[in-house]
Amino acid sequence: MALRGLSRLLGRSFYPAHARLPAEPLQLLAAWPQQHLSSNGSSVLGSTVGAAGNSTAAANSAGTTTPSFLASYGVAARQLHSDLETYRVSVVTGNLRGAGTGSAAYVQLIGSYGESDKFLIGNSEDEGLERGSKVEFDVQVPPIGPIRRVLVEREKASCTATGDGWFLEAVAVQGPKGEQYAFPCNAWFGHSDCGDFEGSLERNLLPLVESEALQALAVQAAPVTVAVSGVAFPHPEKVQKNKIRGVNMKGFGYGGEDAYFYATGQGVFGMGVADGVYMWKEQGIDSGSLARTLMETCQHMVAAGCEDVFKVLSIAARHVESEGVQGSCTACLLTINLESGKLQSATLGDSGFLVVGRGPQQASGAEDKLRIKFRTPQLEHEFGCPYQLGHHRHANSPADADLSTLPVVAGDVIVMGSDGLLDNMSDKEMVQQVRGRLCGCCPACQVADLSFKHVLLIKDNQGGWWVMVEAP
Repeated sequence: MALRGLSRLLGRSFYPAHARLPAEPLQLLAAWPQQHLSSNGSSVLGSTVGAAGNSTAAANSAGTTTPSFLASYGVAARQLHSDLETYRVSVVTGNLRGAGTGSAAYVQLIGSYGESDKFLIGNSEDEGLERGSKVEFDVQVPPIGPIRRVLVEREKASCTATGDGWFLEAVAVQGPKGEQYAFPCNAWFGHSDCGDFEGSLERNLLPLVESEALQALAVQAAPVTVAVSGVAFPHPEKVQKNKIRGVNMKGFGYGGEDAYFYATGQGVFGMGVADGVYMWKEQGIDSGSLARTLMETCQHMVAAGCEDVFKVLSIAARHVESEGVQGSCTACLLTINLESGKLQSATLGDSGFLVVGRGPQQASGAEDKLRIKFRTPQLEHEFGCPYQLGHHRHANSPADADLSTLPVVAGDVIVMGSDGLLDNMSDKEMVQQVRGRLCGCCPACQVADLSFKHVLLIKDNQGGWWVMVEAP
């Protein structure tokens, strides 16, 4: 990725601007899920935590409590009470043994234009977070736009308290105009009373992707494993001119200004790619250092077991800033819960990934029916000017990232890459490469080789990755 001109980048009032150069490193990663997941409609509901059985949404059979809240936003907000919008929030506790808790929790809505206060739930016997329960409440807040994520925090319990663990199934939100949002969780908060499961007390829940290809799937009671390959190839012109070479190690690699990682922690797999801006070199700044530091930090967090992809990106970005690393880059991260097959992603800029797989009713051998089930959107201020993290005042932040949740199943293939790969290989070519992956060649190398043929013909940039999910 390259800037149209650094002076233009620094001169714009609200976003960086840059264009691509014909000399981008190529990065490629691939992964495949390995266990078919059962279907439960369009929501990612259920759990694979332990062997005690599936967790299912208990909203239909459980009692529903409905507390009502009114946010306090100061005198000005109260005077403009008529401008407040009402959101209905539903919190579903799983139907697993020990899923309920006596501790209270906080829920916060984060939208495109602002965020709500944190609302307390489960703080009384009438509004408790019991096993299989559904708590509904209305919140009135100033306009915050479409809901991008939901932050859930559970209060710390005393050392003598029982019912410490809480298994949150999902949060659903209905907007002021009737719009529906689903935020699957399927995870423990704190330590479970049975099964010895441990989870963070704070989680960012990301919206479930609405896709015809995904509507019949649900993340429910089926573990997955991931087979992955990654490669970084500097563009041949950079190799000849600047003597740049690609460095590919297990779990981490880089070439030129770009870097990638993949890692497995306790119950979670993660991978990501960062595409650095080449034109910072004119100012004596190496964006490759920023991309590498960002990806290394993400790798350490995933290896430590952090599944919250928004938290991974946010902490990694803060670490880069605290280290004083300069430059800018796009970034794309994803994590996969290995107990349930739930994929969470954060995409900032024109790096991204796509999921190739079969429909839920197709036989495992029907390779001719492969199709693209999901593709991340490219976030650009204008054509050739993608969102990016960086040290300059016009840079974006992790809060600007596109956030998504979706299920992956056995046989799915995830191809992740920078704009060089995604801009220069068509969807049809991607599917063809996935279909031919059994030839014995490293899938990442296959796609890299084909994308270089394109870049050498059209004199444009390339970058990419490849991953596959398989059955244990």
